[in-house]
Amino acid sequence: MWRFYKRKQISVLSFLLYRLFFFSYPMRPFYTRLLSLAAVTATAWSTAYADLGFFAQSQLDQWPISSKSQDPIPVVKEPIQAQQFRVLKNDRVKDYAVRVKETTSCEEGVQYSGYIDNFQTDDHLFFWFFESRSSPDTDPVVLWLNGGPGCSSMMGAWMELGPCLVDKSGNSTVRNEHSWNSVANVIFLDQPVNVGYSYGKSKVRDSKQSANDVAAFLQLFFGEFPEYSDNPFHISGESYGGHYLPSLATEIIRRNKEADRGHIHIPFESMLIGNGWTEPRTQLRHYETYSCATDSEYKPIFDEQECEKMRNTYPRCEKLMSACYRFPSPLTCVPANFYCEKTQQENFGATGLNPYDIRKNCTGDSGLCYDEIDAIGKYANNPEVRWELGVDEKAGEYSGCSDSVGYRFALTGDGARDFSKHVAETLHENIRVLLYVGDMDWICNWFGNLAWSLKMEWSGKEGYGQALEKPWYNKNTMEKAGEVRNHENLTFLRVFDAGHMVPYDQPENALDFFSRWLENESLSEK
Repeated sequence: MWRFYKRKQISVLSFLLYRLFFFSYPMRPFYTRLLSLAAVTATAWSTAYADLGFFAQSQLDQWPISSKSQDPIPVVKEPIQAQQFRVLKNDRVKDYAVRVKETTSCEEGVQYSGYIDNFQTDDHLFFWFFESRSSPDTDPVVLWLNGGPGCSSMMGAWMELGPCLVDKSGNSTVRNEHSWNSVANVIFLDQPVNVGYSYGKSKVRDSKQSANDVAAFLQLFFGEFPEYSDNPFHISGESYGGHYLPSLATEIIRRNKEADRGHIHIPFESMLIGNGWTEPRTQLRHYETYSCATDSEYKPIFDEQECEKMRNTYPRCEKLMSACYRFPSPLTCVPANFYCEKTQQENFGATGLNPYDIRKNCTGDSGLCYDEIDAIGKYANNPEVRWELGVDEKAGEYSGCSDSVGYRFALTGDGARDFSKHVAETLHENIRVLLYVGDMDWICNWFGNLAWSLKMEWSGKEGYGQALEKPWYNKNTMEKAGEVRNHENLTFLRVFDAGHMVPYDQPENALDFFSRWLENESLSEK
């Protein structure tokens, strides 16, 4: 998810110092720049910063949203610590252990939930693993990460692609016939620390730190579950996953090259990014082109006056983003984030529409635009559910997205940084990359995603740019489900009639492309 925190107000002093910063830097003396940074940083705490996963009209009036409480949730059975956990340790990854238990749910197959414990930092990452419904011994292993930054992957499990979806009452779940574990072993991981059911003392502030923690998790997971360590491995996610996943891919590749130093070699095959936030400078440009187009019955979203305003303010946005790209730091990236969100994104709130699906209005009480998110929050905090999953009492109350994690990322300007270079590096290592994008999403729209993929510098750039867009048909229904562009190991898939969360809107079609992708089968053939 890609969330935005609405700025309630900016003091005159903060605004003047903010302007002083990006008009005068670096010609002003050091103390002036320091004051400017302080003003910008203070502003960032109350500005419209996001989590590519959930932005809503109600968030424009309610700030902050659903902060994660640290109050313990009452349990109805014996304490978590007394449950029958297996505690696993590995000499290759010292100072870590795995607490794991077999769980039950509406899914009949084998499943494990638990924590990866880091005793050095006192951090604990929660995971939930489901074996494949088909051939778990040989089927691929797929890691799923929701976005944010700071949104729980349990939303992906319970709302999109997991085997059990929370019903509208928030009291129970129903079997998902189109779950991605129909053809793969799937891991849902709550990260960074203090997201979802995860908890700890660390303060992860950017995507690189996140990647280091997730890469350590994978070393532990495959060390403790060696029966899956030779299966093909894929990383997947959506929204701010466009930052998380490319950074993680780089880290997996690096560790694989150091396997002789004690790292477990992971058979890394591909990366799948759904409606990602990857290359902000280009994607910001295409809020106007997407919103002001007339290519569907739901557009244009803005009138010509608003479209003209976006066009006129983008050059300054581009200039600030370029400075962030050249010299990535809070000094350059926080102001870029602030100005570009203010001029290119903030206007959407007045429409009352759902930024993740322009066909719908923003609903729900959580500020995340979907009633299902409220139901998931209710279900996730049910004491019986928490006990069954082995959720530690120290985790506190479950919240779909953590404000504190989002704020920390905002203060480093991580959201404004370019991660397409990591995608290019992944392609250069002969890892396949799929960019799939629902065409009804506004916040990470397909115009912007296609544009940055065409601009990306890599060895196949020319061929990819010349590739024709071909129809994609669901093999089971034979209905046209989208359009695909492919060259070498890069594929772009536009998914028709889907919003930000493709498996939620098009579950059958999502399973079709997912299954075929895992088999390295062309999506342009019937």
